[in-house]
Formats: sequence, C-alpha cells, structure tokens
Amino acid sequence: MRPVLFMTTALLVAACQPATPDEIERKDIKTLSVTGVGEVEVMPDQFVISGAVIKQADTSKASMNALADIVNAVQASAKDEAKLISREFSFASVNTTGVKAPECLLFNQEADRTNATLRTGEKRITKRVCKDISQQASISFTFTAGPPDLAGALLSDFSENGAIRLTLDGYKIKDIDEIELKAGERAISNAREKADRLAAAGGAKIIGVVDLNSYQATYNQRRASPPRINTSGAGESSQLVEGGDPVAVTDMNLEAGMQIVSAGVQLEFIYE
Repeated sequence: MRPVLFMTTALLVAACQPATPDEIERKDIKTLSVTGVGEVEVMPDQFVISGAVIKQADTSKASMNALADIVNAVQASAKDEAKLISREFSFASVNTTGVKAPECLLFNQEADRTNATLRTGEKRITKRVCKDISQQASISFTFTAGPPDLAGALLSDFSENGAIRLTLDGYKIKDIDEIELKAGERAISNAREKADRLAAAGGAKIIGVVDLNSYQATYNQRRASPPRINTSGAGESSQLVEGGDPVAVTDMNLEAGMQIVSAGVQLEFIYE
C-alpha cells in the first residue's frame, strides 16, 4: 500500500473520531456507506524528455568514443541551463552493432521474395554474405527536469548537440504524494458532509466511522501530455514540421497548463 493511503487513513481517524468497541456493541452498530470525491488543481513542476544518441565509425572503439562525446555535450548543455531548478538523466545500456551495406541487405530481401515464388526444380538465387562496413554505438536516455516552461529550450539544446529521436513525453508533479493527500483530505471531507446530510434527513447523527473501505487517486503522471514533438537531431531542431511550415521548437506552445489531481474514498460511518 502506498504511504499516502496510510496518511489518509490517519487523517480519517483523527477527523471522524470513530467510536470504540467499548462504546458500542458491534451488533448494535448502524452503518452508512458513503463515497466522497476531492480535487486539487496544480501546475506540473517537471517535464520529461526522451531521446537517443547514435554514432557510426570504422571500429567499435571509435563509435563508442564518438557516442561519449555527444552524451557529454548533451549533459553539459543541461548543466549550463542556469534556470533549471532540477535535472536528472537516466541512461540505458550502450548497444554496439555491426552495420551492413544497404545494397547487400536489399539484394537478400529481393532474393527471398523471388525464391518464395519459384516452382520446384527452378534455380534459386543464392543470397550474399553481408559483411560489416562500420560499427554503430547507440544509447537511449530520459531527462527529467523543471520548470516545465524550459522544455522547448532543452529540446533545442539536445538536438543541436547531436541527440536524435527527441520526444517531449509529458509533464510531472514532483511531490505527487502530497498533492494526492490533499485530494484525499477533500474527498474525506466531502464524504463526511454527505453522511451528515443523509443522517440528518433520517433524524440521526454520525458518531464515528468503521473503516476506510477504498481510496483511489486518479492522476497519471504522464497522462497530461503536450503535443508530441520529435526532432531530427544534429542542429535541425529549428526545422520541425507539424502539418505545415517548419517551426522552431521554442516557438511552439509547450505550456503544461494546470492539471487536476482527484481522489475518491468510500467510508462506512456509524450513526445513531
């Protein structure tokens, strides 16, 4: 169970003052099940960018060195952005593969296609052995930082330093547990208000709570995403096209906008 659920339960006990078994016999307890909802409007404070670095060279060592140069440049560009209040890179493992000649690969594909149409006894085309013409090193990464209004600037910086397949994945709320707790508090308050009104309508009153039957926060950290943006890398970030004329990353509307964090609870109240 998440820590926020324990905190919400503690608040519930403190706020509703549940009756103890010594005060009421279990067989005499009358209960009322009520659902409450709560919402908190909050501005995301982080953005998430994913991307990759791919380099080819004659040898694996040379491609790895070229890859390292770009990775270092990308990290340096983030470090040099003085307005960032948080920054965190997450890198995957480096992959190295041999690169075959495109002409050889194409010939083998055509050979497979032709051989599949031949009748029994017809001479089949012999496929070629494609040798490596170079070595490729690649790595993917995720960058999480804030504030969110710098997402466009970092997309541009990373692209200009050689990163490719850059995507603005979305926005995050750093202290999401605290925000969900606030939403949970409001949901509990909403449930108590409903219970009080229902009990009063029947000439009764709420005297405590049996249990917090369920709690569910509904915000997804990456669900509220901006328009998906991909760059071509190598300094071409100013030539993005989204169904029209080329436009610079930093000129696009990348504002995160206010997000809603909501919570729902189901409480079983005691009344008399």
